[in-house]
Amino acid sequence: MATASGAITECCSRCVTRLSSPGPPSYISKPNFNCFLKRFLAIPKLTSKEADAGTRVSMSSKSSNRGETGGLTYKEAGVDIDAGSELVRRIAKMAPGIGGFGGLFPLGDSYLVAGTDGVGTKLILAFETGIHETIGIDLVAMSVNDIVTSGAKPLFFLDYFATGHLDVDLAEKVIKGIVDGCQQSDCTLLGGEIAEMPDFYAKGEYDLSGFAVGIVRKDSVIDGKNINVGDVLIGLPSSGVHSNGFSLVRRFASLFLYYVRCPN
Repeated sequence: MATASGAITECCSRCVTRLSSPGPPSYISKPNFNCFLKRFLAIPKLTSKEADAGTRVSMSSKSSNRGETGGLTYKEAGVDIDAGSELVRRIAKMAPGIGGFGGLFPLGDSYLVAGTDGVGTKLILAFETGIHETIGIDLVAMSVNDIVTSGAKPLFFLDYFATGHLDVDLAEKVIKGIVDGCQQSDCTLLGGEIAEMPDFYAKGEYDLSGFAVGIVRKDSVIDGKNINVGDVLIGLPSSGVHSNGFSLVRRFASLFLYYVRCPN
């Protein structure tokens, strides 16, 4: 992987000149649940009241903070979906036309489709287990999966890696995962940013963001307008929870492990 770096400062840019993408099967995540259960250290601490209520826990199917009585909700896990929706509503006033999983920009007879995302609190699992080789695959998938919902073919990807102290060996593992994710998605890792920010992150921790751009012909955009009564909806099995909802997953796991350790 050829790179070009700027002067050594707190922030340095990487520019990849070319990446060969053989294009293996699309992104597949296979979480190791044995490791997950045995080494799940960074789980939210439960109060005695929460632990006592654990027998009534159920995963709410609603995309809302509000679940049924005794249910485990995103808000209880520390994620306020209603607040997020309100912020999007306010942003829409300043930037009309936003919405959907990817942003569409007209280019001749096609649209460029762009998306950005991170991997959320799944990073905590990487920190606690010391497994950093696959989190980059998740990073690519989160953005690529968003833009393909519009029918776009992924073209290229950029990443942002931020940490308090740059551990070159660790960062190499993370970026190797990003390269793997791009190869699986048949897109090019075009460049990225490494930000070293002392005192901002705890020792050994880092954050990731990704940005994907694809293209789709205007007459091939998937926007739901062609859906009709009688159409067949095909569901594909998931190989895991991937990177969505890990705040809720970790909350649920904390209750699960409590009852595994203390069944009575």
